[in-house]
Amino acid sequence: MNQTPVISLQKPKSDSHKLRGVLFALAATIVWSFNYIAGRGLADAIPPCTLALSRWVVAFAAIFPFAVPGLAREWRHFCVHWRYYLVVSVLGIAWLNTAIYIGAHTVSAVNMSLISTSSPLFTLVLARIFFGDPLHRMSAIGIATALGGVLLLISHGDFSILASLSFNGGDLLLLSAAFSFSCYTLLVRKKPDGCGLLSYFTVTFGLGALVLLPFSLWELGRAAPIHFSPALIGGILYLGLGASLLAFWCWSRAIADIGPSKSAIIYYSLPLFSGLEAVLMLGEPLLWVHFAGGGLILGGLVLATRQP
Repeated sequence: MNQTPVISLQKPKSDSHKLRGVLFALAATIVWSFNYIAGRGLADAIPPCTLALSRWVVAFAAIFPFAVPGLAREWRHFCVHWRYYLVVSVLGIAWLNTAIYIGAHTVSAVNMSLISTSSPLFTLVLARIFFGDPLHRMSAIGIATALGGVLLLISHGDFSILASLSFNGGDLLLLSAAFSFSCYTLLVRKKPDGCGLLSYFTVTFGLGALVLLPFSLWELGRAAPIHFSPALIGGILYLGLGASLLAFWCWSRAIADIGPSKSAIIYYSLPLFSGLEAVLMLGEPLLWVHFAGGGLILGGLVLATRQP
């Protein structure tokens, strides 16, 4: 590998960029939709900070050998912009998933689905405030339609469930994770020029792991010894290679092609994919509400991502 490709976070110039960006955003969302299942399944097997650290160590180890040439050329860039990369690493790497894994111990599945849908709203509002991104009428209609589909799915068609939801400290942790992901999405758009995508991920993955290390050591000093079963090892490998490396790369490419606002709108499809996975993997029944909610989400995404 002679040269590391440099990511360009410019607005799309053609329909092919838009289509590619939508596909990248969908791919990232599909991979991330398994994160909740894996996180909840591993919650009792490994402490949350240690689980988060493990996934980023796996991702860092997988990408580092390919990033060495770029890092050797671009190290001055990272020294100059170290504050930016530290903030990105704390928000998008260290805190984001750690908060999810901590909250998974006390938060119901309904609340987790509901809180995750706040991230696109945070992104749209922040993009409007800080970047002046327009919110067109068709986009607003599409967002409202997709949000209605999400609420239909998580309420199972009984909206009285939403009125009876109660929130606790774990819910607030997940809300902070949603806000953190929105900030990360916008910061990716403002990535300083002068580094390759492999270098970018290697540095942020590595910094995020370093931030998590002392918290993991503190956990391991208090928790029972970890039994590394095949299921736990497989889950960590999936989180490191899939939910970390592959999904974050796809998400960065989506932001480069269609911007953070439209990428965030596509993130609304996460509950739809999570529901399908629950049907296929956990044997949960397939009901009318899944078809209706899925149709509203997909229809809303089509409206919201149309060119004005």
